Amino acid sequence: MAEIHLHLVDHVVHQIAARFPRHIDRDELRGAGAAGLVDAAHRYDASTGVPFARYASIRIRGAILDATRTRDWATRRLRRDLRAIESATSLLEDRFQRRPEDEEIAAELGMGVDAVRERRAAAVTSTLLTLDRPVGDPAGDGNPLADRVEEQDAAWLPEPALERTELAGTLRTAIDHLPELPRRVLLEHHFGGRLLRDIADDLGVTEARTSQLRHEALHALQAYFGTAFDGVPAVPENAPGKRRRVAYVAQVAATSTWRTRLEGRTDAADRATAPVGIPA
Repeated sequence: MAEIHLHLVDHVVHQIAARFPRHIDRDELRGAGAAGLVDAAHRYDASTGVPFARYASIRIRGAILDATRTRDWATRRLRRDLRAIESATSLLEDRFQRRPEDEEIAAELGMGVDAVRERRAAAVTSTLLTLDRPVGDPAGDGNPLADRVEEQDAAWLPEPALERTELAGTLRTAIDHLPELPRRVLLEHHFGGRLLRDIADDLGVTEARTSQLRHEALHALQAYFGTAFDGVPAVPENAPGKRRRVAYVAQVAATSTWRTRLEGRTDAADRATAPVGIPA
């Protein structure tokens, strides 16, 4: 029954669409109307004597209105005030033969100018638009709204977000592969904010030795990052521990993949030492 009465959906949509703003997607109205038609087909009782077309039209109309209300964030009072503003604007246009000023509209309605402007601003922020809706062409042949909305927050842009995630994951992986003592000094000093002399006391070594361990860790990280990213300065040739750094870089490259580095995790089975994480 619903299939042979699909024309009722278009008929009702054309009837009530004139009351809705132009940004309301007519296809969404038809979708809601179709759902109302199916519901009408299930609920219809021929014994009532009401023609199905009349009953279905009521159900279709109700389904469309319910759907639009759920998408509307504006309160009924705001919508009522907006209708009053539009009515006053139309009346003043006929009277003055020009577009009225906000002050004139406010005077006509007996309300403040700020109130008129606030109602309009609230209407804009309460309007939901689909990003797939074509814009720029009255015939609907323009580009979708999504093509014209440029994201300014780098946190939501895929490429910068992926780069930050990769950088953080690579850093975690590289630190996890450091030998135990250099790793501990690096974490406690740079991420824990502890003084080198306090770390030295805990380790039972001199502060000079602790500083040496810190530089050893930093140079190892620098050497690995130089193989993973462009623009990283090379470790000075006279820096001690060159052989250990070469072995370290080889170990990180052999026991990690782009996926594990992206996720910032390390396979403990592939490491000689237990991993130590860094703060997120």
